[in-house]
Amino acid sequence: MLYVKTEGMMLKMKTEQSVEQLSLYSNEYFERRYDIYQQLRNEAPVCWNEEMKSWFITRHADMTTNLPGDRFISSQVIPLKMNNLEKGEDQHFKDIIDIIQTWMVYHDRPDHTELRGYMNRAFLVNEIELITPEIKKIVATIIDRVLEGHTESFDFVEEIAHPIPAMVLCKMLGIPGAEVDKFIKWSDDIALFMQNFVVSHVPSKEISEQVRGSVKEIYAYLSNAIAERRKEKKNDLLSRLISETPGVNGELTDDQLIAQTMHLIFGGHKIPQFVLSNSLHLLFKNPEILNMLKKDMSLLPKVLDETMRLEGPIQYIVRHASADIELHGKQIKKNDSVYFFLASAGRDERVFAHPDQMDITRKGFRHMAFGGGYHTCIAAAFARAEIMEILKEVISRCPDIQPLYDLENPEWTSNPTFTGILHMEVKVNGN
Repeated sequence: MLYVKTEGMMLKMKTEQSVEQLSLYSNEYFERRYDIYQQLRNEAPVCWNEEMKSWFITRHADMTTNLPGDRFISSQVIPLKMNNLEKGEDQHFKDIIDIIQTWMVYHDRPDHTELRGYMNRAFLVNEIELITPEIKKIVATIIDRVLEGHTESFDFVEEIAHPIPAMVLCKMLGIPGAEVDKFIKWSDDIALFMQNFVVSHVPSKEISEQVRGSVKEIYAYLSNAIAERRKEKKNDLLSRLISETPGVNGELTDDQLIAQTMHLIFGGHKIPQFVLSNSLHLLFKNPEILNMLKKDMSLLPKVLDETMRLEGPIQYIVRHASADIELHGKQIKKNDSVYFFLASAGRDERVFAHPDQMDITRKGFRHMAFGGGYHTCIAAAFARAEIMEILKEVISRCPDIQPLYDLENPEWTSNPTFTGILHMEVKVNGN
């Protein structure tokens, strides 16, 4: 049996916990997860975890080999999760699940291919080029407002990383700026539900009750917005996604479009938020790279790649085996749940030299932060463009930016699925 040895930070006591019993909600996991991943990669690259009732896979090569193709699928994630509930308990989640299970991420080929081909319209190069000037305007306006109201310091997450991606999405979709606060609340609530749903063997009824209202509100809002654009198209993405022949030849019905747009709002808001906070945090921890960036903004793509490798926003993704599979001597049965730890792959010493160091000179590597195979994040190029524009503007406008929070112990998200810093007080006056 493999044991993970940890040191309690407060009690200074040595403890040990079997991997089979390791809790993703434990202090040990949150405090030392990258050390735990390393031990798993070296000693138990495929192991069963009793809490999650799932296999844990932690090596980079096993993900690049197994995420593409159809050996591990996502369409069973929701049905099998619901099977864990007692009879009748599924009614507490039905109205939310009925929408979420139609998201592209929970479909496999060929349905996924059809949905992805349709939603790709949102992320064509010309769409990204169209929205980039708007991103610049939004970022400049917000930073002006922040610096006028906070001459000495401000919370980077609260003032920049959290609201700006929502503002960009609203602009992209043609949603009035006055509605941004609504969208932020809706997105935060959906994220709360998904964080609980993904990681829990049995999801929380209390969280479902809390989130249900937001799901109904956003569904009604988008339904009305689509109806308005059917009467009169606008120069926005939502108008361009509306089909003249819904339900015909692969064109999405209004219900399908609403569901995919909800997924876009969730992913397009929370993921950039976490990447922004994590990027600036790593730059603070590596001041020599921050100084290099101030002199040469063309280094931003490399900075972002290293952020995604070292502190990507998603720790793991969940799949199910489509057939019996043997991996590293372990027998994974059909329909078994499998956690692919993307965050572990990014620090795999078999692939990356000095894997725990931020190194923007790396060449020829590929991080796994956007997933793999045909489920690779559809919005990756857009997210990169948006995040780099925001970071560029912040660093250019605030050349003396410094951290005022605890660099060694920042306030991370308390959920094991998503990783981001919740509060980052920064100093913007060099005096």
